[in-house]
Amino acid sequence: MTRTADGPSLNGASCDVLLRQRGGTVVGIVAGPEAGKTTMIATIYELLHRGRLDGYRFGGSETLRGYEERCHLARVASNRNYPDTARTPTHAKLSFTHLRVETATGITDVVFSDRSGEHFDNVLDQPAQLAEFAELVRADVILILVELDRLVEHAHVITSYTRRLVMAMRQCGLLQGKILRLVGTKADLLEGQDVLDETTSSLSSLAEDLTRRAGGSSIFKALVTASRRQSRSEHVVHGLKELLDDILQPRAQATFRLPKRVPKKMTEMDLLMFPYWATRT
Repeated sequence: MTRTADGPSLNGASCDVLLRQRGGTVVGIVAGPEAGKTTMIATIYELLHRGRLDGYRFGGSETLRGYEERCHLARVASNRNYPDTARTPTHAKLSFTHLRVETATGITDVVFSDRSGEHFDNVLDQPAQLAEFAELVRADVILILVELDRLVEHAHVITSYTRRLVMAMRQCGLLQGKILRLVGTKADLLEGQDVLDETTSSLSSLAEDLTRRAGGSSIFKALVTASRRQSRSEHVVHGLKELLDDILQPRAQATFRLPKRVPKKMTEMDLLMFPYWATRT
């Protein structure tokens, strides 16, 4: 069950309240099952909390319990032989996690969407339904996650899946005017620097391909991340500071362009969007 303060996550209504009170940056995350979404979000929190992201400091969170639960399995206190991260259940509704980030210029509130990867698998059969993924409509930044270890072994499958998602988002008008990043996860699972370099090159080529398919004006940038401290490749860096740099970069106030298709049934995020729907009816 989602809660409104210091709980596991924010629902649409509590996210709406927070954004109205403070403003902030909304990060929409597009990721298939077990793509590393939860691990990435939890690791950003962990690095901020421990003061290990230069130029950034942890300023608090309305979902502190949720971050601690996500990080627990990766800590020594969990008594596990290997670090792990809890997965977002298939049946889980859309929710958000929240961070307050202190920088040299002030404090920024950031909310990350948390939607089960199976939702993105299912929507590919009816791409127009992405118009009802309201977190992507509202997002200032959209991150598309790609597992690098799977990109090595199943390049055609991963490339095709990602292209279909991007073309569906373009069809629904979800890309224009937003910061777009193609994030390669699980770089720590790759064997050796040569494999990492080759896979990074493949990710960059895919980002260029997605930019063309998005119409050219929506530019995808490739970033490589690794979440665990112990890596089989000595030269892998986590890349999360660069990702946070992109998320928090200065930009003009977003102009929300809603899709023409208004959902017949209100979803869990539509409370956040209701004032904008009302202006179109």
